[in-house]
Amino acid sequence: MKEVFDITDRGYKVVAFWPDVGGTEARIVITKDGKPHREFTMPAYKAYNIAAHFSDIVDGEIEKSMSGYNVALSDGLGETVAMNGGKQMEEKAVQGGNE
Repeated sequence: MKEVFDITDRGYKVVAFWPDVGGTEARIVITKDGKPHREFTMPAYKAYNIAAHFSDIVDGEIEKSMSGYNVALSDGLGETVAMNGGKQMEEKAVQGGNE
């Protein structure tokens, strides 16, 4: 996998990795203050939405909400794109994983 972007905002950092040739899933790694926070895969064609909406994601993390991810993964028609690890992300957020 090849790193395609690395963005830091208010102590949160996101790094995205493009799949190898023939792959369809990008790997997204989010850390908070240098510690692992979230990691998931998603359709590679949507990965740049994470970069474009990272400020929204951080706003949501601070508010203990998944709202920023929902914005980033929206298809623009009211639906969101599936991501592997999404259910675990929601459970972690509910259980206080945003601290």
